[in-house]
Amino acid sequence: MPPSIYMRRNEVIATFGLTNRILSSWQARRLISYVKVGRRLTLFKTAEIEEFLVRHTVKSRSVMASGKGGTT
Repeated sequence: MPPSIYMRRNEVIATFGLTNRILSSWQARRLISYVKVGRRLTLFKTAEIEEFLVRHTVKSRSVMASGKGGTT
């Protein structure tokens, strides 16, 4: 069975090492989109969470100085 493109809140938290508070904050601030199914079920698109984390990754100074993006 192929992996689901959507994850529940607890799956996002476990997979990406986030806290419930951080995920709720991102939702409230509309930094990430989500699908609300009924009153209790909230789904997040896995690829979108990954893209969000990549866009907000701050590179270390050693990576920026080398200009390569790899480890030195």
